[in-house]
This record gives sequence, C-alpha cells and structure tokens, in this order.
Amino acid sequence: MRTPITPILLATTLVPAQAQVLIDSIPYPGVNQSFWGIHVDPDTIFLGSDGAGNIHFSDHNGTLLGQQTTGFNYCHGLVRKPNSYLIAQDYTTGGAALKEVSLSGALLNSWTFPPVIGGNSSGIGDLCADGDAVWYTMYYPDFDVYPFAYAYKWIPGGGAPIDTVPLHGEQPYGIALKGDTLYYVTDDLNDDPERIYAYDLTNEQDIGWIELPDTPIDNDMSPRGMYYDGSHLYLVANRQGGSAFAYQTVYEYAFDSSVGFAVASTSRQVLTYPNPANNTLIIEAPFGKRIGTMEVRIFDASGALIWTASGQEQRALVEVQEWPAGMYQVETIIDGLGSKASVVVSH
Repeated sequence: MRTPITPILLATTLVPAQAQVLIDSIPYPGVNQSFWGIHVDPDTIFLGSDGAGNIHFSDHNGTLLGQQTTGFNYCHGLVRKPNSYLIAQDYTTGGAALKEVSLSGALLNSWTFPPVIGGNSSGIGDLCADGDAVWYTMYYPDFDVYPFAYAYKWIPGGGAPIDTVPLHGEQPYGIALKGDTLYYVTDDLNDDPERIYAYDLTNEQDIGWIELPDTPIDNDMSPRGMYYDGSHLYLVANRQGGSAFAYQTVYEYAFDSSVGFAVASTSRQVLTYPNPANNTLIIEAPFGKRIGTMEVRIFDASGALIWTASGQEQRALVEVQEWPAGMYQVETIIDGLGSKASVVVSH
C-alpha cells in the first residue's frame, strides 16, 4: 500500500493537455433519472440510477432498451460481471455498502467498504473492476489540502484496502482503469476545477489532466461515473452548456494516456482559479513539489496591496465576494521563485 502523503507538504504540478477528442455525446431526454454508475459493452450501455437504484439498458444511440430493478435506492458505481452486478451505495456515515445482485436483481452478497484515511468509507464516488478487486473513489472523507481525497483498491469481503492513491480535488467521482493507468474525474462542488486526471500506478505518479469541455462555459458539467471500454472513455455528466437534464448525457472521449495527457511538469507553475472569480479565489502551489514557504500577495488595479498570506499551506482560499469588481494582480512566491497572474473579480 502506498504510504499516505502528509497533506500541506506535497502535491503534483500537472499541465493540461490538448489531445482530448470528444467523439460523441449520447443524451437521454425525458428520462426522470439521475444516472451515475456506468458500464459499457460493445452493444449496450448499462446505467445505474442514483435515487431509484434501477439499472437501465441502452444502445449506443441512446435508445433505452429496458431496466432491471435492484431493490436498492442508489447506484454510485456499477460493475457488470458475467452473472451479476456490483453496485455501490452513495453516502452513509457508518460505512457505505457494496451489493452484488444477480442479472435478475436478486441479492447475492453484501459488504461494507472498509474504513479509510479519515474515518469510515462514507461517500463513494464511483467503482471500477480490477480482477477480483475493485477501485473506488471517496468524496467523503475529504480534506482541505492535498491529498484532497483518495482512491482505494479493495477485494470485496477482505480486510483493509490493498492499495491507495492520493487524488486532486475534494469531490472525486468517476473512476476508470486502463492497464496501469487510473483515471478519475472531479466535480466543482467545493470549487474544484472539473477535470479528468490520470495516475500511473506502476510509477506511482500523476500523469496529467484534461479540462472537461463544459468548464469554459460555466464550470458546471457535473461529472459522475466513468468507464473505459478498451478504446474510449465514457463519462456520465449533467450537460455541456445549457441543458435541463441532470446526469442524463453520456460523453465518449477518444484519447490515450500517453498522448492525451501532458507529463507532470517540473516548473513552478501556480494554479489560480476560477477566473473570473465571484466568491472564492483559489491559489494552488505546484503539485509534486515539496515546498518550504508560499507567500501570496494580491494588488488591486491601482497597485495597492489588499491581501497577503504566508505559510506552508500549498493552497490559499481568498474570499472575494465583497471585493469591487475589476482586475487584480496575484503574486506568488514559493521558496524564492515568483509568478504572477491577472484575475478578474465579477459579481
């Protein structure tokens, strides 16, 4: 198992990539369900609804073919096995449940996800298979500094997790596996940027990330479950742009981890987001660099210093909702190396 990284000291600077290709979007208009779990076969897309708990069957054109009841009111992760389904519970303080049901919906097995870093496995983001084991993301417990959350590998019915991966973002949901590359997606619920990240399990290091295509519009694509079918990555998400249908669109991406993500950067690039900002501005130190001190200074358009902070935290949260709208200059100094960014505050 990977040794948990001490928060506030270490994180990884990741550079966005441009090689993502959105192949298709498959909408499900008029369906009064919030799809979350997903599994994809060559002819069929299996979608687990969060709330009703039913498993819906669809072709790759978005035509629903039927559904299977499970007896449960959740599906935050879906794995289709040859003769059964695994479905993950969404949230419970005492430890979330993993259920195995037959293809006809009969309960076969029931387990409780083991305790994790920070407490019980309370909030499950998504689920994917890895042989007899499963990988799953945790959106609770989550943390204010890196690692913001973790993914775990666990054999159902076994004891503690057998592997642990630190994650970027406090709300990691979808998770998928391609060989030794682990993908996961983050939601913007806690002002995290909505991105798909890649992690190299062999070398135990981040590969990079891509922005979700909706992010430049309003930073609210609301990603949920993911699945990799051997050639394409499928993502259940709310929408791209204006849409009234929550979690009822499946997005299909074509990219390879070797070309679809940039390698981890060795630069001292600082992330400053969202931009424009209207509530909270986030200033993040480079991921993957052990820092001694980070100093942040913010100046208004007249050049007056209006905010400053210094310490070993690698992430600064600046409340800007009371600031006058306009342009601001952010200066960040990390271990003597400086960077500047212009940020717009809008209300």
